[in-house]
Amino acid sequence: MKFRLLCFLAAITAALLSSADAAAQALAGTIERQRGDAARIVGGEAFPLAERGWVFVGDTITTGRDARLIIRFRDSSSLTLGENAQIDIDELVFDAAANNGRQALKFTQGVFQFVSGAISAANHDNVAITTRVATIGIRGTSFVGGELTVGMPKGVPHFGFQIYDGAIEVITPQGAVTLDEPGEGTFLPLTRAAAPTPVRQWTAEEAGEARAALAV
Repeated sequence: MKFRLLCFLAAITAALLSSADAAAQALAGTIERQRGDAARIVGGEAFPLAERGWVFVGDTITTGRDARLIIRFRDSSSLTLGENAQIDIDELVFDAAANNGRQALKFTQGVFQFVSGAISAANHDNVAITTRVATIGIRGTSFVGGELTVGMPKGVPHFGFQIYDGAIEVITPQGAVTLDEPGEGTFLPLTRAAAPTPVRQWTAEEAGEARAALAV
């Protein structure tokens, strides 16, 4: 009996600490849809996510095998993650009354789709998106990006980016390209020592790989 009481008290304490930790962070958004396992990591500790759950500024978000996750941020922008993905929510400040704010996301693993919201509509320079291979400048947009297997020579680990709507600029120290026609894309090796490949329409195979990686 005493042992069970101690376990119960420990569980309550852990829940309170988790709630206190969340309260200390700024709300970034909510989980709109989820399939499979996903978690928010804070201070090295992982907290499982579920639909209608919250994510916060400072969170690292991860997804498991065969997982899908859609986050709706406070400015109505959205982020879809495929399996084995990881992102950092570095900043999300939004004043709905003034219709402005700042947003910063860092993608380190997996495949994602980002659709911009009110922050970008007010001032696209206030949205900062970085990846392992490039910085992305957006201008009111929907695009996909991430680690893919087709699009570059076999055996070359690489990232790809494709625009669905609007425009993005893919920027590296070696060069930059602009994607501003639906279906256009570019690729970059993970070595981060090359400019983006020339802009072109992706093939059905290339586009299909990215879409399949995000299909909910």
